[in-house]
Amino acid sequence: MQVAEKIRELEIFLQRNSIGKGKYSAALNKFGEYLLAAFEQDIEDDLEDILVDDDIRETDRLSAIKTRIGQGAFRQKLIGYWKGCAVTQYPDTSLLVASHIKPWRDSSNEERLHKYNGLLLLPSLDKVFDKGLITFEENGKIKVSALLDMPSSFGISNDMNVKLEKNHQDYLAYHREQIFCG
Repeated sequence: MQVAEKIRELEIFLQRNSIGKGKYSAALNKFGEYLLAAFEQDIEDDLEDILVDDDIRETDRLSAIKTRIGQGAFRQKLIGYWKGCAVTQYPDTSLLVASHIKPWRDSSNEERLHKYNGLLLLPSLDKVFDKGLITFEENGKIKVSALLDMPSSFGISNDMNVKLEKNHQDYLAYHREQIFCG
């Protein structure tokens, strides 16, 4: 059974769709078209897993679905903005990770989906960035932690940089001050 069909069976969806005079169904249809055009199979698989997990209560299930869809929307914003890896410009976005600059757990709901709170990165860069082993200066130049052994093994060199806008600066200041292991 497709994800959309299972969502349509949720009691909360039925109630809100009725009150909204079919607008939830229309939105779900449009979102389905968007998923087909813009997302990889992994999002649908994740949603399927959430929907079939009998250990999740219905209210938690809806929350998990919204969260996963939000993460997908964040990724799409970053793909539209960066067009490839923010650092290396590697173009195959299917291999890149949507990385929060200010971590999800520390961000407000608005910050979590803000395109300037994200970098589209190769998986190796994402991992060391999330661990605070690299960060970026205000001018976009990479800063490598002394705790990172053999940065070249991760494809990291001191001449790497990222093109930043003013809107990135508060997020990166947070990353440098709170996450980076300088």
